[in-house]
Amino acid sequence: MKNAFSLLFVASLLAACGRSEKKEETTTQSTTTQSTADSTLATAPDSKNCRSVVESDKLGKSDVFQESAKPITVTLTLAQDSSATQADDGCYFNNTITVLAAKKSGSQVFKRTLLKDDLLYFIKTDDVVERSVLQQVVYKPTFNAQRYITLTMQLVEPVSKKKADYTVTMNYFGEIIKVK
Repeated sequence: MKNAFSLLFVASLLAACGRSEKKEETTTQSTTTQSTADSTLATAPDSKNCRSVVESDKLGKSDVFQESAKPITVTLTLAQDSSATQADDGCYFNNTITVLAAKKSGSQVFKRTLLKDDLLYFIKTDDVVERSVLQQVVYKPTFNAQRYITLTMQLVEPVSKKKADYTVTMNYFGEIIKVK
């Protein structure tokens, strides 16, 4: 009885192993055909040919802001994103802004990278944001000792050159509280 049981067990293991190898071969063949099909269907515009709405000398430079009423300094650094916004006359690079808040002693309070897409959670119409590119961000002094930071994000539509300003209020944890 033990021999019959062990023989049946070994036979079922061999059968199961043989099936799994065949399944692996078919799944690898199907995934390679899917990935080649996906790469041919999703041909994005070449980001090397995209233009920028920001002058190159402003990218990567940090602007440091300090208020006498607040115990922190705010550093804003504008950088070029790897994504692009498609327009009628080509594509334009999106930009990001890195917000670094530090105490006067030098210890970091928070660091956050803002994108134009962060505004979509707070505004009703997203058409303007989707067509636009982040051009600049400016620190807006609040002249009080409250624990939040106010920034003005300026978006520009590349084709029509229309500008839209959004006031972003962030707390000391780097969270966006509200957008006007």
